[in-house]
Amino acid sequence: MAAKLMHLTGFVIYCPAPHTMMSWIYPREKIRWHWHQNEYWRSIAQTLERGKFDMMFFADGWGGGNEASVRYAVQFPNHDPLLLISYLAGFTQKLGFAVTMSTTFYPPFMLARKLSTLDHITNGRIGWNIVTSFGNSEARNFGMDGMIPHDERYDRADEFMEVCYRLWNSWEPDAVKMDMENGIFADPKKVHRINFRGKWFNCQGPLDVIPSPQGRPLLIQAGASERGREFAARHAECVFGAGGRWFSDDLAERARQHGRDPSAIKIIWGAQPIVAETEAQAQALERAVLERIPPEAGVHLMSSHFDLDLTRYDMDMPLERIETAGVQGILDAFKRSGRNLTLREAAKIYGRGIGMPHMVGTPQQVADQMESMLDRLGGDGFQISPPYYAPDYYEDLVRLLIPELQRRGVFRKEYRGDTLRDYLRGQ
Repeated sequence: MAAKLMHLTGFVIYCPAPHTMMSWIYPREKIRWHWHQNEYWRSIAQTLERGKFDMMFFADGWGGGNEASVRYAVQFPNHDPLLLISYLAGFTQKLGFAVTMSTTFYPPFMLARKLSTLDHITNGRIGWNIVTSFGNSEARNFGMDGMIPHDERYDRADEFMEVCYRLWNSWEPDAVKMDMENGIFADPKKVHRINFRGKWFNCQGPLDVIPSPQGRPLLIQAGASERGREFAARHAECVFGAGGRWFSDDLAERARQHGRDPSAIKIIWGAQPIVAETEAQAQALERAVLERIPPEAGVHLMSSHFDLDLTRYDMDMPLERIETAGVQGILDAFKRSGRNLTLREAAKIYGRGIGMPHMVGTPQQVADQMESMLDRLGGDGFQISPPYYAPDYYEDLVRLLIPELQRRGVFRKEYRGDTLRDYLRGQ
């Protein structure tokens, strides 16, 4: 029986340091481009495509700007990835791209229009990471007094999705005729207003973008809270998992309750493999990464995600006592770990990669750890986040780790299909 092929995505944020604090610091003589230069991102995209990654995944946020985030670049500044993807699409042919857009801040028509257009530009390689957002600072940037309560955000998001589905279906598949002899561009009987009126959203339609190559973007979701998992079970085609086997088992059961095949929802776990020619070299790389991270940077990243000023808390306080209206799923995963962490201990882990496992060693050792993790937890692959200078990091993975995974028959050697949805649906 052929081995199940794993899926790999390359995690980035259009900012100096995505998950690992201070990862923007690197020996000056090795830096070819800085994060705000186009060549930096073009290099990453082309490397990921050469390594046959499913997609380049852009997380995003709309807050920050306090003293700590400015000093340490705690996921700030943060440029708009939607525009960058349009540029990168011209330098790649197969690599998928996922972009994060918020159901709390974007109107449904605008979001559906932008993603359909981007699906055209990329020839069907776009995914939408659906978020409801979480921070009061984000809300205030969009003219709100504060963030909407957690569960209400997801209730609004369910209605938001219904509007988007109707807009993406407002053109029948054969509506566009392009009949030059008779002067008919499209059949008006096959283009429909949606006339949606809901509790939170009203929209007339139809969408003013012709059907895109995928029909709609690949739908991705990362909420790990109770309400987030329920939302994922209803809508997502790909979920970024947090926690352990309980997560994949819980999601499968929820999917069945919604009449969906659980295998149609791909679960991707976060990971930070650090690979070198020898185990000693890999360990030295990891030490260099960890030594750069000041403890307070991890605290401020947690504060941002949990929407709490954790600097006011006793650093030796048990994490169990912290409650948040922000990113609940990650906090819950820390609490479920059974390690009885203090805030100080959690901040160290958080600053190095928000709790994602470091898999450190030779290509063979890291491949063993990746296969073992999928055996234990279930799921379908890994969301890989760079702990150091991203162009070099992904070059190292594609040069060292990818050939080992391919040799074992657990990762593709060529793309199968033409769209991002094809890649995720195939092995």
